[in-house]
Amino acid sequence: MKTLLDVTHLTTQFQVDEGIIHAVDQVSFAIQEGEVLGIVGESGCGKSVTALSLMRLIAEPGRIVAGTAQFATDNKVVDLLTLSQSALAQIRGNEIAMIFQDPMTSLNPVLTIGYQVAEPLKLHRGLSDRAAREQAIQLLERVGIPDAANRLGDYPHQFSGGMRQRVMIAVALSCRPKLIIADEPTTALDVTIQAQIIDLLRELRDEFGTALIIITHDLGIIAEIADTVAVMYAGRIVEMGKVREIFARPQHPYTAALLAAIPRLTHWPERLSTIEGAPPNLLAEPPGCPFEPRCNRRIPACRTTSPPLEPIFPEHQVACIVAQAERAAHV
Repeated sequence: MKTLLDVTHLTTQFQVDEGIIHAVDQVSFAIQEGEVLGIVGESGCGKSVTALSLMRLIAEPGRIVAGTAQFATDNKVVDLLTLSQSALAQIRGNEIAMIFQDPMTSLNPVLTIGYQVAEPLKLHRGLSDRAAREQAIQLLERVGIPDAANRLGDYPHQFSGGMRQRVMIAVALSCRPKLIIADEPTTALDVTIQAQIIDLLRELRDEFGTALIIITHDLGIIAEIADTVAVMYAGRIVEMGKVREIFARPQHPYTAALLAAIPRLTHWPERLSTIEGAPPNLLAEPPGCPFEPRCNRRIPACRTTSPPLEPIFPEHQVACIVAQAERAAHV
C-alpha cells in the first residue's frame, strides 16, 4: 500500500500566562491508503490537538512549532503544515475531511442540512445547485437518513444526536476524500447508535477505500475497527503497532493499565482495576518518562530518562526503557 500521510515530529504548544503547555510533543506516525489508525488515551493527552494540528485549525494561543505532515495528493506530496492557506483550502473538505466530536456545535444551526451537505460539492466539485441537491440526497440515503429528500430543508435541531452524526459523516464523504479524521465520533451517543456509526464507517472505508484516523478514549471502538493503534500520554505517543499485537501483548505499562481497566464479562473482580494518580502538568514537563509517577514497573532511571519511541517487535514500537531492556535481554 502507498503511504497517504506521514507525520514526523509534530509539536504543538500553547502559550499561556503561566508558561508553555506542551500539548503535542514530537508525535510521528504514518497511515497507508485505506488504513484505519486509532489514536487513544485519556482526556487531555493531545489526541484532538494532533488532529486539529494536521488540519491547521489550531487557534491562538496555540501554534505548531515543529514537524512535517507529508500528504500524497495529485501525484505529488505536500506538507500540510507549510501549505499556503489557499492551497490548504483546496485539500480541506475535499481530500481530507474531519468529523468533529459534537455535531450540534459543528453543524451551522441556521443553515439547512441540505445546504450544508451540498456546499462542499459546489465549492470543490463545481456542481450546480440541482446536481449538488441530488448528490446530497444520495449521500444522506447512504448514511441511513430516512426520507432524505424531504429532510433537506430541515435544520440540525430537528435531528437526533445519532442522525446529526450521520449528517456529519455525509458532509465528510461528499467529495470522496482520501482521508477522514473522526474525533470522538461516538462520544455523545448511546451504545446502540455507537455500534451503528462504527459499522457505517467500516462500510464506507470498504466501499470507497478511504483511510480513517479514529480518535477516541474507547479501546472497544479501536478493537472493532482499527488496523493500527497509537497510544498517547502527556502529548506523546508511548506505544504504537497493529491492533492485534498491542491488545495481545501490550509493552508500555500505561497501555497495559488501560486494557486492565476494561471490565470483563467472563468474571467479576471484587474491585475494578484503576490507574492511580493523575496525568502530569503539561506546563512543566517532567525530565524523565511522563508516566513514571503512576507506573508500577518504574525504576530509578525512569525519573531522568525520556525514552524515545523505538521498535520492540516487528511493527510494534514502545517508549519505555523497562520494556526495551526486557526485550533486549531476551533477544
